[in-house]
Amino acid sequence: MLLKDTDQLDDLKEFLINCYGRYQSSYGVPVDELPAYLPKALHDLYAFAGRWKDGSGDHLENSPEIFQQQDCLYSVDRLKKDADKITFLEENQANWTCQVEAGNNDSPVYCDEHLLWDDNAEGYLIVNDSLFHFLKSFCLQEVVVGCKHLYIIEGKLDNIQMLFDKPIEDVWLNGYYISPKEEGPTHTFYRCGDVLVMERYGDFWLGSNCDLPAALNEDTLSSIKLRKIKSVTNVEQVNE
Repeated sequence: MLLKDTDQLDDLKEFLINCYGRYQSSYGVPVDELPAYLPKALHDLYAFAGRWKDGSGDHLENSPEIFQQQDCLYSVDRLKKDADKITFLEENQANWTCQVEAGNNDSPVYCDEHLLWDDNAEGYLIVNDSLFHFLKSFCLQEVVVGCKHLYIIEGKLDNIQMLFDKPIEDVWLNGYYISPKEEGPTHTFYRCGDVLVMERYGDFWLGSNCDLPAALNEDTLSSIKLRKIKSVTNVEQVNE
């Protein structure tokens, strides 16, 4: 299914349920526990998946664990409101954070990632005009990185398609995340059966909660320069 770049999360919710094969109302935060100042996109995401566990037990209580794999969506309890801004997400090593405007359903997304490389920079910059768009790029990234089997592969999408006997389907195209918009889109997602494909900053990642197709034996993986990042028996920290 192709997610649409609109001010709603219904297609993202459908994708998540389809991907994980399950959903219970307990995965969401009760509406009466959500701060009234949350922009609608964040309100909807927390109400739907603000307590969705990943089964690892390695997270804080009441956390949206499926969205804490590469970067980290705060639990509702950890949200930080300072004046008119809400800090709601941080990088996996806390090198940068993202903010939105309290009480503004049309809030852009602000990020201070540029402070890492610009010595003259100050404060937060707008990196995304749409919180809905931002959340789709972020959530899909977390789903891929959270897969039980994770690989990074060299090459182009056409080369990846040759590995599978099913067509690769578009999921989310030309996604923007924390880079300034003038630098162009950074995240695009595809699906081929049970395998998710993420193009992230020019690199391709394959994620699956099932074993990869039998055709992808060790010899094949080596010849196509596909490197294992994580599996159920071999887990490495993904902090790239």
